[in-house]
Amino acid sequence: MVADLPGQLARTKRFRAGAPGNHAIAGGGRFVLYLRDDALWSYDVTEQRERRVGPASSYDGRGTTVLVVREHDLFLADLIAGTFDQLPVGNVDVARLDPSEKAIAFGRERALHLIDVDGRNERLLAEADGENVFWGRPEFTAWMSMGRGDGLWWSPDGQRLLATRVDESRVQVRYVSDPTDPGAEPKPFRYPAAGTANAEVRLFVFDLNGERREVQWDRERFEYVVRGLRSVERPVIAVQTRDQRCLQVLEIDPGSGATTLVREVTDPQFVAVPETVPQQTASGRLVWIERDETIDTYRLMIDDEAVTPPGLQVADVSCVSGETVTFTAQSDPTEVHMYVWDGDVRRLTDEPGVHNGLVADGTIVLDSRTPAGRRITVDGDELASVEEAPVLDLRVEFVSSGDRELRTAVFRPSWHEPGSSKLPVLLTPYAGPGQQLVQRYRSPFFLTSQWFAEHGFIVLTTDGRGTPGRGPAFDRATVGDILEPVLDDQIDALLAIAERYGDLDLDRVAIRGWSYGGYLAIAALLHRPDVFHAAISGAAVTDQRWYDSYWKERFLGQPDEQAEAYRRTSLLPYAANLSRPLLLIQGLADTNVWPGNAFRFTGALNALGRPHEFITLPGEGHAVKDPRTVENLLHRQLNFLRQSLPA
Repeated sequence: MVADLPGQLARTKRFRAGAPGNHAIAGGGRFVLYLRDDALWSYDVTEQRERRVGPASSYDGRGTTVLVVREHDLFLADLIAGTFDQLPVGNVDVARLDPSEKAIAFGRERALHLIDVDGRNERLLAEADGENVFWGRPEFTAWMSMGRGDGLWWSPDGQRLLATRVDESRVQVRYVSDPTDPGAEPKPFRYPAAGTANAEVRLFVFDLNGERREVQWDRERFEYVVRGLRSVERPVIAVQTRDQRCLQVLEIDPGSGATTLVREVTDPQFVAVPETVPQQTASGRLVWIERDETIDTYRLMIDDEAVTPPGLQVADVSCVSGETVTFTAQSDPTEVHMYVWDGDVRRLTDEPGVHNGLVADGTIVLDSRTPAGRRITVDGDELASVEEAPVLDLRVEFVSSGDRELRTAVFRPSWHEPGSSKLPVLLTPYAGPGQQLVQRYRSPFFLTSQWFAEHGFIVLTTDGRGTPGRGPAFDRATVGDILEPVLDDQIDALLAIAERYGDLDLDRVAIRGWSYGGYLAIAALLHRPDVFHAAISGAAVTDQRWYDSYWKERFLGQPDEQAEAYRRTSLLPYAANLSRPLLLIQGLADTNVWPGNAFRFTGALNALGRPHEFITLPGEGHAVKDPRTVENLLHRQLNFLRQSLPA
């Protein structure tokens, strides 16, 4: 009997229950903060003691006072006194504590407000001067595709505030409706699809008395504000052109709003901006990650100096403390390790796996995910784990195949003797930009693949061209064509592994994926039915023009200028090619991949007389959250595969 992994995934929220996240070092290195199970926790490094601070959705603060946001209410936690007090402020959508711990800036009903930390002296900094204007929050493309989740930045001394003013008036409106409640009013949602108008983003510097100055830069050319940061002296922002081929790092004069160019980066394809750069050291040196074409490497830059060696692919900067930079990087694409630079580069982790962490104020936090599980240490002492152990043992083999050395994770049934019989094959890729799956740790995704394997499949997950971890040439190989290289790599890996092992039944090959992986699953059936015999697709983009501007234009350009690239990589033009069993799955409240993608595609298939199955999930967004649905959806997919592939 196969262990009940679907039930465990539902019960543990895909193993997020009990799992700490969003770590920060606070109080000069004395405290480590993290979120776990909808609450803020602190670990006292001196006393080696963990304490639940209070309920939380998010938090802000690096001193001994921490601002906590919980369901649009504000709380203030004193880590020394152990107090947790609610402030007389409600309906908050964003809030930031000033570094001097004297004031809080927050957004409410699209306006920007300021209040003292004792809950007194609330004042209005900026009102929403338009129906589609809001202050202090990122626009859709910023938090969805740029990795910028902020719209408020305090100066280090707490005397000034940098804030975004977003006007979505020009952005097209889509509507989210609930078909289970036809009397409910559809909710408007501003969604900037590829080739359409983006939100207008302006920046203002505020003094505590309410005086403000608008930040000046060439907004017509550089319409994207991709980053902002608390600078050691003056605020710093990174702005980017619509085609993403030029990025400027600008320093702001807070007294006038004028900007000075600090660094300009150009790229004939696009300038990639990892989520936590730029940053600055205490002396004001710029910390940046830049593509070096001559050695095909993403390198850590300190001002104009590349400080990491060729071949070490720098992924992101974890934190900057004083003159010490902590960052993650990859020399083996299946592993991520922690490094520090403090004049020299040193590696902090050795065990195969995916490691992250922080080094600040003399405290070292390491978050290590390995094949054996997860371990979090603070200065070498392991924090007690409250995560549930999987009910299923993971059996995975990592394989490199072909001229491109494609990394593949291979999962087999525990009961199957290799070579004794041929088994059907299930490909479970994501394979799109920005995400790796083939990494050496016990991920929920890997456990799900093992569950399918225990039901009689050999399961393969391949990271092909377009995925990160292999360097610029590899992850940019899909610019201009997000389909053909990716599909070719999946097939190449499948055939290479089948030749190597001999027990893969190539007459029974299915593919299963979600989001980009769901798109790839449909494309596999439409373009290569000679290889693929069934597919399961969740939340797939079927018309590339329907996805958001920043992400889609990065790889395909403007739809009006690159119409053929959009047509060639969309699925709707090829609906008539469907000749194999297909299961479509779509959440009806998805505002990332809109339900219209699935409805238009299923409509085209029906009009063409192409049989398929279609599961709709009312109330579900891009990620399915209802526990019963999470559990039963896996069983439904398993039944579909059993029915669709010949015995």
